[in-house]
Amino acid sequence: MVQGQSTKDDSGATSTFGQNLDELERIVRRLETDGHLPLEDALDLYERGLQLSKQCRERLTSARQRLTEIDSSQEDVGNSDDDPGEDVV
Repeated sequence: MVQGQSTKDDSGATSTFGQNLDELERIVRRLETDGHLPLEDALDLYERGLQLSKQCRERLTSARQRLTEIDSSQEDVGNSDDDPGEDVV
C-alpha cells in the first residue's frame, strides 16, 4: 500500500493512514483529559479508537509486507548480476 493511499473505514468513509492516526490521537487525548465525559460517549470513543487502531495496524502490516517483498526482489536482482565465482559482501 502506498503512503497516503486511502481506504474506506468501517463507516464507508475514505481516509488515509495519517488521518486515522490523527483521529486516534485526538480520541486518546480526549479520553485522558476529559474527566467529565459521559460514560456512553467515552465508550463510543473507545470503540472508535479500537477501530482506528485496527486499521492502522493492518496498514502497517501491509506496508511491512510490501517492504519485505521489495527487499526480496532487490536481493534477487543483485544476486543475478554477480559472477558465480564472486563472494558478495
